[in-house]
Amino acid sequence: MSSTEKAEKPKPENSKAEKEKPKPEKKKAPTKVQLEKWSSSINALLSDPDGVEAFRAFLLEMESEGEEGEFTKYIDFYLECEKYKARFKELEDTAKQIFEDYLAVGADKEVGTGGKSVEIGDKLEEKGLEGVTLFDEPQKKVKQKLADGLYINFCLDIKKRLKL
Repeated sequence: MSSTEKAEKPKPENSKAEKEKPKPEKKKAPTKVQLEKWSSSINALLSDPDGVEAFRAFLLEMESEGEEGEFTKYIDFYLECEKYKARFKELEDTAKQIFEDYLAVGADKEVGTGGKSVEIGDKLEEKGLEGVTLFDEPQKKVKQKLADGLYINFCLDIKKRLKL
């Protein structure tokens, strides 16, 4: 056999273990206490990861009768804003630590900045990093839209489940 010809090895047949795909983990049904909590306020629902997941599943179910993304876009936007705020908070904490380590008067690792240190320190103290509130208004409006319509339907569905 020449160097340009390569011997083809027979491909091993998939073993039984490879053919069996793991079954998706079935979620536990929410407890009565969880359902009651979620139906108490939209804030209670949105602060509970299980509640958000259940609400999103409910919205997906509603979408199965209509346009894909028609309802989930609202919860997705809300959640993305929350992630943005969390990342921003981490950045703000990092900025404050950098200031304390390098720019604050008397810092262990103080670096000369030609007078900018005080300005930066004042800005961090008074305002924090600018931009964390960038999406606050649209997020409030979306939250209200969720609360006024979709959340009400979700609560009605919960009440059916609880047979209230």
